[in-house]
Amino acid sequence: ELFEQQAQDNPDSVAVVFEDTHLTYGELNSRANQLAHYLVEKQGVSPDKLVGLCLDRSLEMVVGILGILKAGGAYVPLDPSYPQERLSYMIDDAKLEVVLSQSSAVNALGEFSGNVVLLDSPEVYTHYSSGRLNRVAQGLTSANLAYVIYTSGSTGKPKGVMVEHRGVQNTLSDNILQMELAEHSVFYQSTSIGFDAATWVLWLTLQSGGTVRLADSNDYEEELLHYNDVTHIMMTPSMLELITPEKHTGVSHVIVGGEACSSELVHKWLERKVRFYNAYGPTETSICCSMWQATPHVAISVGKVISNSQAYILSEKGELQPNGTVGELYIGGVGLARGYLNRPDLTAERFVDNPFYDSKLESSSSRLYRTGDLVRYLPDGNLEFIGRADDQVKIRGFRIELG
Repeated sequence: ELFEQQAQDNPDSVAVVFEDTHLTYGELNSRANQLAHYLVEKQGVSPDKLVGLCLDRSLEMVVGILGILKAGGAYVPLDPSYPQERLSYMIDDAKLEVVLSQSSAVNALGEFSGNVVLLDSPEVYTHYSSGRLNRVAQGLTSANLAYVIYTSGSTGKPKGVMVEHRGVQNTLSDNILQMELAEHSVFYQSTSIGFDAATWVLWLTLQSGGTVRLADSNDYEEELLHYNDVTHIMMTPSMLELITPEKHTGVSHVIVGGEACSSELVHKWLERKVRFYNAYGPTETSICCSMWQATPHVAISVGKVISNSQAYILSEKGELQPNGTVGELYIGGVGLARGYLNRPDLTAERFVDNPFYDSKLESSSSRLYRTGDLVRYLPDGNLEFIGRADDQVKIRGFRIELG
């Protein structure tokens, strides 16, 4: 609804750019509405129905995400660069019947026997009646699924995290204000579709009326030099290390996440008077559950939890730890995912009963998510990340659980 309001108020503003092509808010909204009608009428998409999305970064990727959501469905990102075995497992586990793709990526689907919709095929658009430009009425609620993203599993099998609209919207509402996003903002989107950070950048920007600039190569330094209108970038710290701050004077906001961040990297950007943010949040907490805005000479942390969220640092016995004492981080609030797809055992293990639940507080949740992360409170009330309580590591943002 917030995106549609932007499309209504600023139909001619540029919503998304890829290479030398772009879509305005009005064009993007119309295409997504047409696709939504097609998905509902021809493919039977309805609330909580999972629809695969196997596309490279492109305008079609954005139309596909919007179209699925407008149809009431939940999208399942399938990065075409992933190994065939991983993609096949995800498709089977999610019981996908429909996958949106494009000519350059469709071979990644292998022997998928369901319906494939090629969004870059002229034939597909014949189904999008020009009279189907209005919004589809699907009776969605905030408790319906927005997407299912697969993360690393301890058994070697990826696990699908079911994320609801209310959790995503809570994160966005908080972060748009923190990151000072507005109609003049241009956000550089370089993240794989398989990460929720791709969704994060897309929706933060489109709900604030800004422009999403999709990366068209992996040479981020060169691209950012060429596209000198970018104001916001979000990367893992290891990717950001490859970017030279002095070369990008138009960048005003930098967000990192997915890995530990060094003080050297922070100060390198602060010297350029850039606003620098360290974001933290497992996929299970709807993208980002805490954020820290860097200031000079202050210890790096993951900040404080966002609105309508709670953080508890507990001992192995489940007791609250005193300030400054290390314990495992448990997260509560409206941002918690529904659980793991087809994994009630794992859901029960990681999403536990909340002993601090307060039914009088709307933001309090009956469950807590066990992050497996060891943290402690700093004197200023910020959370400091210490390490993992298990064998999970992160490499370039990927969660890997060591056998």
